[in-house]
Amino acid sequence: MTAYYWKNLKDIPQRQLADNDEYHALIRKKISAENALKVLISKEAWRRYLELDAISNELESVRLEAVYLAGASDYEKLSK
Repeated sequence: MTAYYWKNLKDIPQRQLADNDEYHALIRKKISAENALKVLISKEAWRRYLELDAISNELESVRLEAVYLAGASDYEKLSK
């Protein structure tokens, strides 16, 4: 299950979010807020923000994998 998840990781969210207007609106808001923040802070602070954002993305990936695996496990249990 884990191998399938990681092999298809990029396709799963793209398929689920491709037509999600709320998601795309939030992405536009995030980009706008980041651009405004970048103008106001130092290069060092911006670098640290990007590091924090990368860590948050990694945490979200771990969370999504756990949710996927829990759902796959439940499906296996129900199909038996």
